Amino acid sequence: MSTVSIMYSGGLDSYIMYHYAKATGHNPLCISVDLGHPYAEIEWQSYCNMPDNDYKPNVIRLNFSDLYPAIANRITNQIIPSRNVLLAVIGSMFNSRVWLGVLDGEQNGKEHDKSYKYFQDTTNLLTFTNSFFQEATIVETPFSHMTKAQTIGWALQYGIPEERLFETTSCYSGTHKKCGVCLTCYKRKVAFLLNGIDEPGYDKNPLKTSYAREMDKEIPLAIAKNDYSRFTKTRCDEWTKLKNILK
Repeated sequence: MSTVSIMYSGGLDSYIMYHYAKATGHNPLCISVDLGHPYAEIEWQSYCNMPDNDYKPNVIRLNFSDLYPAIANRITNQIIPSRNVLLAVIGSMFNSRVWLGVLDGEQNGKEHDKSYKYFQDTTNLLTFTNSFFQEATIVETPFSHMTKAQTIGWALQYGIPEERLFETTSCYSGTHKKCGVCLTCYKRKVAFLLNGIDEPGYDKNPLKTSYAREMDKEIPLAIAKNDYSRFTKTRCDEWTKLKNILK
């Protein structure tokens, strides 16, 4: 059984990734890195508030909380420059295999530290720089072929109760667990709906936000043009399914 570093945020994706590692024969070591981002404490408290049972992972927490304030003038939409590069470096200090929770379609984002090239180049770089300690370093995402809805579907089939999934947070707000306004709340709400679950607890309806309106405009255009450079075919199909669910 190989040990894998799970870069654990306390969010839905990393929580499912921990269980996915166990289910696929790996020994997961969860590492949470506080970079000082506004929602870091909410994420950590969500983890701490989880009941102590077999569903709760053990997590090592590292404190780099001075980083975000120090580079705040360079940050847009709370995206930390080369964040996943930093996380991969930290994870590789613990193990030769590092997992990041990047989903289907996110590889096409403007932040290139989720792209296929990022994973390939970071693997090559860390294999070189860590060669004194380990023969090879692999940086990967186990979810490159799965959307958020599909990872939730897998978790439910694996036997994780939906109540355990609800205990995680995916929100960009620094003061709310589920603000309902940010894009991550929208993606999370949609993913649960696609699994037949109307997740409670949002401060505002994520389906009524400006981001939701943008998706309702942009995705039909992508489908009409058969252009899946921004939204993958799977994500477009899920949007169509969502519209049918909401009729």
